[in-house]
Amino acid sequence: MRLYEPSVLDQIVLAIIGEIPRHGFAVSKELETDPSLAAVIRIRRPLVYRSINSLLNAKFIRETKVEPGDQGSPRVIYATTATGKSTTAKWLNDTVDHPRDARIELLAKFVLRNRRAMNSKQLATRQRKLFKRQAANLQVAANSATDDVRLVSLWRVENINAMIRLLDAV
Repeated sequence: MRLYEPSVLDQIVLAIIGEIPRHGFAVSKELETDPSLAAVIRIRRPLVYRSINSLLNAKFIRETKVEPGDQGSPRVIYATTATGKSTTAKWLNDTVDHPRDARIELLAKFVLRNRRAMNSKQLATRQRKLFKRQAANLQVAANSATDDVRLVSLWRVENINAMIRLLDAV
């Protein structure tokens, strides 16, 4: 049996529901209208509902009540379970393993942490340490690589160094 591992999208939806219980449309609206979240990622409403279904099936969220909808369909309000809360807390504190994931996942973590009034300095410090190690390893590889591979390695080193400079500002 394969265990459910929430995607980045699922984690974002879970974190938003964890702030206050909400129905799916409210989660979708929050993602559209919060300027910080919208700058990081744009998530279409059907994907929000798919995430909600996955989170519900995995028991990360639960239905708390049903309200009448504005246009006839009832709205189901969701809240996080204890498992959902601990999953969000862990995810918000974990570093991002791959620099390619920083553009969405790491920025989303910083935005969501800010919405919860969480200090992000320790996360930034741990992330910076990880990225510095990765940049150093790539630099070693670049120094001994052929021209084409060297170019790609240097590109990656420069991208990681840009992320490190950003983390210095957190």
